[in-house]
Amino acid sequence: MEKVTADITGYRIKEDVYSNSIEGLFLLKKGSTLTKKNVELLSKHQVNPFDVISSTDEAPPSSVNNEFSNLIDEVKETFHHILEQDNSRVEKLLLTYEKTIDFSLQELAILEIIHKEISPKDYIYQHSINVGIISAIIGKILGLSRHECHLLSQMGLFHDIGMLKIDSSILQAKDRLTQNEYKEIQKHTTYGKSILFQVSQLDILISRTALLHHEKINGKGYPSRRTEKDIPFLIQIVSVADIFNSMCSTHTYKEKKTYFEAINELVNEAYGNALNPAIVIPFTNFIMRKQLFKKVTLTNNKTAEIIFIHQNEPHLPLIRIEDSYIDLRKVPLKIAGLAN
Repeated sequence: MEKVTADITGYRIKEDVYSNSIEGLFLLKKGSTLTKKNVELLSKHQVNPFDVISSTDEAPPSSVNNEFSNLIDEVKETFHHILEQDNSRVEKLLLTYEKTIDFSLQELAILEIIHKEISPKDYIYQHSINVGIISAIIGKILGLSRHECHLLSQMGLFHDIGMLKIDSSILQAKDRLTQNEYKEIQKHTTYGKSILFQVSQLDILISRTALLHHEKINGKGYPSRRTEKDIPFLIQIVSVADIFNSMCSTHTYKEKKTYFEAINELVNEAYGNALNPAIVIPFTNFIMRKQLFKKVTLTNNKTAEIIFIHQNEPHLPLIRIEDSYIDLRKVPLKIAGLAN
């Protein structure tokens, strides 16, 4: 927990903060800087520190975008060297990526940066980078140590390397995959494990992630139909990150979904016992809290404002339309996306 505390100290508090355990008790003033003692105070009064801090509204410096472009090139080069059984570039990539993850865990608006449109030919590399970043963020949300967050980032970074052994005509298909093509795609899990098992610089859990990241905790995944007890918890985190990033990215026959659409699908997967709700609910809660007070479009095409996020049902918040308040848990409406 101390590692997480250290990562979020220094942020500005966006509004006056009151206790959740003692009604009306004032804790911290808007605009003050979050310190370690502040975090302890908030925890004592059952206030989530992530709910009260304000990430910067400024656009990221152009150097950030340049660094991400350079990282794609480095990942691409390293992956292809690994396929040729040349692991000499792995250590350098791990060091570069560690800096990216440290930045990502500090910059709470990182999801907006990584989900910018990219070239289709770079999809696998961008997806790999993104899944590593999102996995680390989920680890941080769950209170894991910095070491575990960095391990998660590496698990996410390499999870899809087996895709590079799949015929490019299948990967770039414009139409939905046939049953035979889908079976061929599924082989990327076993390919990935075989490739990464030979890379001595990597933790053994990284090759296991390549094999198991499409398993479901209800036993309906592939390649081995494992259930929750046989899927390491960290790999379950990468599975959530993988699905979320796939939905939030444009790729061949699939259109990019809004965060709200992706969140609804993640929650449905958790309700169906395919994904672990102990991972999905805190993660979707985190994303939804970043949408507080934003204008959104509903599935009935009306515009509303998000007012309150329910802890255990973050995908169905309290909204306001003009002077009326609507609890989406009680009506057949959902949020489609941000209002224009």
